[in-house]
Amino acid sequence: MHCLIINRGKIEGMEDMEELAKVPYDEAFVVDLDAITHYRFNFKMYNELSKYIEFTLMAYPYKENDLMDIIVSGASRVVINDTLEIDTIKKFLDVTDELVMRCSDSEKAHMFHSLTGNMYLSCKIFNVPGVFFYYGPFLNRGPNIIPLENFPEELRIDC
Repeated sequence: MHCLIINRGKIEGMEDMEELAKVPYDEAFVVDLDAITHYRFNFKMYNELSKYIEFTLMAYPYKENDLMDIIVSGASRVVINDTLEIDTIKKFLDVTDELVMRCSDSEKAHMFHSLTGNMYLSCKIFNVPGVFFYYGPFLNRGPNIIPLENFPEELRIDC
């Protein structure tokens, strides 16, 4: 799956949103660096993106309202950080079961699975059922593994 990177309110490598009509894929993994680093969500951009492609959004919401706004703005799935409190994760799972947890270790993956989570973002594959969005160093394929192309190097902190 191709990664699109939002940085400073723009999609890297694209002049405008109309370019999305020409991409050879209908689904992408979107990384919003503005949201991750400055907690500034690009809701209007998510809305525009959703007109062209289905997407999983890595934006690390910390509040339930932000999660809901992201979903209303068009994201099909939302990546949450594994630093969230368990109570917050439970509340998020009450809002949507389309959550992907960034997991740096097996313990966090098992905890998320115990709360009914079943999608993970990692450079490792853990022994838990579900789907893995994989950005690791090795070509890893399987029915439940979605390799990510062009995942930002600066976010590969746990590999």
